[in-house]
Amino acid sequence: MAGFRGGMRGMGQAPSPGNGQFSAELQQLYQMADWASAAARRAETQAGQNAQSLQNIHAQHELILQNMTDLGNVLAALKQSGGGGNGSPDIQRIENVPGRRVAFDELVAIKIDANDTSVRTGTITISQEGPFVAVARYASFLSQYSFEVKQQDGSIANFLGRTNGRWRPVHSASDMMDAFLPADTQRLVAFPGTGAPSYSSPALHAPARSMEFDARITMLNQGSAFPRSNIPVPSSFYSTYINSPFQLAALDFFARADVIEFRVQPQHVNNPNSGNLFGFGAGGVMPFSDAQFDHHEGIADPENLLIQPGDPDPVTRLPEGILLIGLHGYRIIQPPGAVVNLGSV
Repeated sequence: MAGFRGGMRGMGQAPSPGNGQFSAELQQLYQMADWASAAARRAETQAGQNAQSLQNIHAQHELILQNMTDLGNVLAALKQSGGGGNGSPDIQRIENVPGRRVAFDELVAIKIDANDTSVRTGTITISQEGPFVAVARYASFLSQYSFEVKQQDGSIANFLGRTNGRWRPVHSASDMMDAFLPADTQRLVAFPGTGAPSYSSPALHAPARSMEFDARITMLNQGSAFPRSNIPVPSSFYSTYINSPFQLAALDFFARADVIEFRVQPQHVNNPNSGNLFGFGAGGVMPFSDAQFDHHEGIADPENLLIQPGDPDPVTRLPEGILLIGLHGYRIIQPPGAVVNLGSV
């Protein structure tokens, strides 16, 4: 037994099974004990390694928890200072978009031809210098009224109307002078249709309506993920009175290279002859149906003895104009490479 205990302590220093010192049963028992001892050593080594691994895993877990806490603090700070309300750092507020603010107006000019009520379009392309922020909209109509008068010898004389080059309102809602007849105790009011140069007929009197524009305007932002109302808006809602801008309900952001399209549908031709009285002049000569606004445009067409009954109207009227639509706001001038497009987020 002393040899057996020595073999247990020596761990593999006992003699081989075939040296004849022990019986076959004892030799087999000795080998089993030797194998168990080796297995115990391996288990002890592996347990030490597992403990170290578990400690490493625990340290890494603590580090991950700390990183998540730091990330949460950063996202909370971004949400408070520069986020768009949902905590995403990709969403920017207009106030935090980098760049210099410069007061700016985006304008488009749309030609309105005489006697034309078709849809006319105009576009604005936002510059690559930086995005544009609109705070108000406005519109005005530039009269280009002109007319031609055919002389007795057949020659044509060209004239500019009194409103030519003047800014006219873009709606008739504030037309307080419509059908208003001024009083003049010194002179008689002209009979309907005589074409007197001082007063137009009471039936035709609408002095504030000469070259006054009315339309429906649709604004589209082509290619934007944030469409505008996309419905026709009366031109009276492009101004709060005569030429005061109409404030927008919120800041309207337009990114670089955005294309703003305006579609204009005139509601009537300029200086229409609707409601005009004619055929009441002396001899049935004057006035002509299109002469409703002649008095206001500086066309003096009293009875012309050279014109015989049935002769054509010697005046050719061209009530053309230019509609200007504007967005008032500011541009954010950015250096090259600084791209912040809220409209694309």
